[in-house]
Amino acid sequence: MKIGLFTDAYFPIISGVSLSVDILAKKLREKGHEVYIICGEHERAVEDPYVIRIKGYKYPMKGMREYRFTAITRKLIKNIASYHFDLVHCHTEFTMGRIGRRVGRKLHVPVVHTYHTMYEEYVHFVSKTLAGPLRFLAKWYSRKFANSADEVIFPTIKVKRTFDRYGFQGKSHIIPTGIEISRFAPSSFTNEAIKELRDDLGIPQDTFVILFLGRISREKSIDQLIDLFAKLEEDNIYLLVVGDGPDLPSFKEQAISLNIINKIRFTGMIDPQDVPIYYQLSDVFLNFSTSETQGLTYVEALASGIPVVAKYDDNLEGLLVNGVNGFTFYEDDEAKAYLKQIKNDSSLRKKLSEGALQTAQATSSQAYAKAVENIYCSLMKGECK
Repeated sequence: MKIGLFTDAYFPIISGVSLSVDILAKKLREKGHEVYIICGEHERAVEDPYVIRIKGYKYPMKGMREYRFTAITRKLIKNIASYHFDLVHCHTEFTMGRIGRRVGRKLHVPVVHTYHTMYEEYVHFVSKTLAGPLRFLAKWYSRKFANSADEVIFPTIKVKRTFDRYGFQGKSHIIPTGIEISRFAPSSFTNEAIKELRDDLGIPQDTFVILFLGRISREKSIDQLIDLFAKLEEDNIYLLVVGDGPDLPSFKEQAISLNIINKIRFTGMIDPQDVPIYYQLSDVFLNFSTSETQGLTYVEALASGIPVVAKYDDNLEGLLVNGVNGFTFYEDDEAKAYLKQIKNDSSLRKKLSEGALQTAQATSSQAYAKAVENIYCSLMKGECK
């Protein structure tokens, strides 16, 4: 089968969507399918014959400058349609998603859509003063786009419930994005490599490291995480913040104002291939965000054998189990208590690590690709060519 995956986010943009699309493409190719990724151009992009880059313009908003928008013309649609895809899979509702939908209609082939992003959580990037109307518009447009697809994939029950509230009644499945579990396995890393990275970051070897990894942006509630870290009364702890994003400078200023900048390491952008080892030098993964549709970083942490402490959200149902692979919390005092327990109880830390590794086994990339392929085949009436 010849498949076109249309996305506004793809490497070198680091995001859950980029990762999901990349994993799906690789695993579908392993199954013998011909898969192309259609996305926006980027000045740091690596050339790939199976990645079709479409020229566009940078968004003026600070938090959107890595993304591109482009005029959708008949010529553009004709050029992309010349690849003669058997099926189109949109991973965005915007520029590339609209292009994918029109290509699907022109070719008269099935259109699948995965809803990755809770846009109502991101309207502040566009306008703070118009946040209310923009949230309403985001819900309306998301539902409208989903209704235009032949099948919709939701990554978690949280997203499905959200769309139920939007009034969506189309055909859908819940399929969590899988990960390459072997990339994150503790056995893949030597103690020497982990020690070297700690030294490079200036983190003493005998310290307890709390990790946040992801897009450094306000909807991730990193300000709350830093505030909590400043209140911890434990000795020998560091906070490692891995990633880049529009609000990194403000979080650095927050750390300085709280007089804890000497106990926090902000790495900025790192190579995606290096992500797994950052989990290995950490003792616990901490997240305050409730804007995640799935939260692949939670799964990556578990696959790394790292316990997760996270603010409760629907997307954690069936993933985090208190006392088994981590803890969920509602109030800051709960989070502080859990972090203290994990730091000071080595037997608990070992138990949670073992539980994390066991949980991760159900989140393989192979299972993810197989579930998506089954949907493709059903839409092609069993004809997977």
